[in-house]
Amino acid sequence: MKNFYSFLSLMILSVMGLSAQSVIVPFGGDATDGSVTVSYTVGQVAVQANSDGSTTIYEGVQQPYEIQIIGIDDYPGIVLNAIVYPNPTVGNVQLTMNNEQLEGEVRVFDMNGKILFVKKIEGENTEIPMLDLAAGTYFVNVVSEKQVLKTFKVVKMAQ
Repeated sequence: MKNFYSFLSLMILSVMGLSAQSVIVPFGGDATDGSVTVSYTVGQVAVQANSDGSTTIYEGVQQPYEIQIIGIDDYPGIVLNAIVYPNPTVGNVQLTMNNEQLEGEVRVFDMNGKILFVKKIEGENTEIPMLDLAAGTYFVNVVSEKQVLKTFKVVKMAQ
């Protein structure tokens, strides 16, 4: 019985030393105001908002989602390095392309496949207006010469 209590005590002490999960984030830190410490990260998807009227804090876990078309590469001369951020968003999003200038357009669709608007690509950075759209999930297509080069799934959250 003495061995059992020793084993149980050892297990309890080892569990007390465990900590919560940690994640690898692009940027973050701790903010301290004497008695209060808040850990934060930049680049997380907001899934819950806490507000006291003057300040809002968004909590969440980053889950990036990108749709890629798998198949035969009919256009080997076109390489598109593009990102859409912030995702999810409460306002507009940015399409940033890190390659040569691309002649084309951005098309935004709802989940039913209805096209909401089309906008010409403005260079390396193109702002996609989503501020007036309802909260929901949308698809953003990057199109050149009538060919869809990349599709992004963007989540629009309520303000």
